[in-house]
Amino acid sequence: MKKNNIKTKVIATALSAITVLSVGAMTTTTAFAAETHLSAGTTLTDDLKVSLDRDLKYATKITSKTILKVLSEATPYGKYFAPALGGLLDAFIEKPEERMEQKLTEINDKVDKIFGKIDASEASIKAELTNDLGVQSFYNAFVKFKSQTEAMNKKIKQIYASDLSNADKVAKIGSLTGRYSEWRANFEDVHGELNNLIKKPTLTKNGNIFELAYNHYTNSVLFSGEALDKAKPVCDYVNQVYSAGCATIIESLTAQLYYNNLTADTKNTVNKDYASHICTNNGDIENEIKLISKDLVNKDNPNNTIKGMYDKVFATSRNIFVNKGHDNTTLNKALKMHDHTNDPKADGIWGDDRGETAANNFNDKIANNAISFENVKAIADYAKAKGMTIRELLNKNGFDTSNLPKNTNIVTKKAFDDSVSKLSAFVMYNYQKAYYNGVNIDAKGATEQKIQILDCGINAWKWEKWNYMKGGNACVFQNA
Repeated sequence: MKKNNIKTKVIATALSAITVLSVGAMTTTTAFAAETHLSAGTTLTDDLKVSLDRDLKYATKITSKTILKVLSEATPYGKYFAPALGGLLDAFIEKPEERMEQKLTEINDKVDKIFGKIDASEASIKAELTNDLGVQSFYNAFVKFKSQTEAMNKKIKQIYASDLSNADKVAKIGSLTGRYSEWRANFEDVHGELNNLIKKPTLTKNGNIFELAYNHYTNSVLFSGEALDKAKPVCDYVNQVYSAGCATIIESLTAQLYYNNLTADTKNTVNKDYASHICTNNGDIENEIKLISKDLVNKDNPNNTIKGMYDKVFATSRNIFVNKGHDNTTLNKALKMHDHTNDPKADGIWGDDRGETAANNFNDKIANNAISFENVKAIADYAKAKGMTIRELLNKNGFDTSNLPKNTNIVTKKAFDDSVSKLSAFVMYNYQKAYYNGVNIDAKGATEQKIQILDCGINAWKWEKWNYMKGGNACVFQNA
């Protein structure tokens, strides 16, 4: 990975990356966004160096927060670093109470928790990546990156808990990434390979790893919401490992900055074996932080970042009818509902076109169904096979069914005239009827039924006549 020593907006970029990357649980504050235009390479004052020394001398124990003080005290934007990074990692720990109970307040502890959670699901994720998605090369690079950074994080945790002096702890944590000449072997090569494979995980299919996962699952479901839900575990896995790994590398590199800004007297107390593996050029360290974080955020091309790629996929509407990869129709979240109780009736008891008129009136109300009736029947069968009601299936996929009364029927065949009549010297009757086909959206296992709209007519020999609409509610899909 080629480096240069130009002045750069390095740590600001890194902090922006850490702030904005999330799985939907974080937002970037305006105040922090404004700070990302500051330059890196801030020179620490002698007073601050003494303050850093004092922290190490008098602290009972040091933590990630101690290390990060070099940023929060030395730069206007640094005060956002720890909460931003901590908030990002919090987003990956599912239960807030778990963070409180286990006192996961330190970045290193949070990273450790995330890696532990990932370890527990690694077997199933491996099956998805290698068998389902067929991206063995991506998986190999990902496992290598995870292995290296997880091992580094465990060492950091052990160092914090060790009996070393605080100054030695800082230096040893910094030494884990190594001096300038060691960066390639320690983390750069695999990090660079992984960045490329996230963007193009396979030569045979288009798209980044997130698009690949989503597109794969559209082939086995009817709605995009289901595909997003199926893709989310493996996509979150990618985000979590990448973020936790980069956070670990950045913590070690920040420890190098901390060491470099200690006073000469304190540096002289540090084990030379640790100090010999620390880059002495702050500009190189800060530029390396930029290199580690550049694929997390890029203001010139935000859609090409990890966050941009992930967010683009998960901003996909959940209401797309994908039909197992054969369709791509975006539907309105709300279905069109029609109560046919009070539909107008044709005038005249003796009229022989009232069934046709009622059917036409109904069809006008449910015109422009967004997908074919055959596909609606396929949705009903799909819900039945899953042991769900149609309403449950729709709600799961982001539709809003609140406007649909209980036992509404989703239309599977438009209304039709089914009238019969006979007028002769001996028989005089005229039965005007109209129906449509539909499936009850609230009944599990429901099948297509013939549903009556109009019932009217006359039987002269029996001195009977009637004229009324059958009550009920019908619904159809609408285009977005």
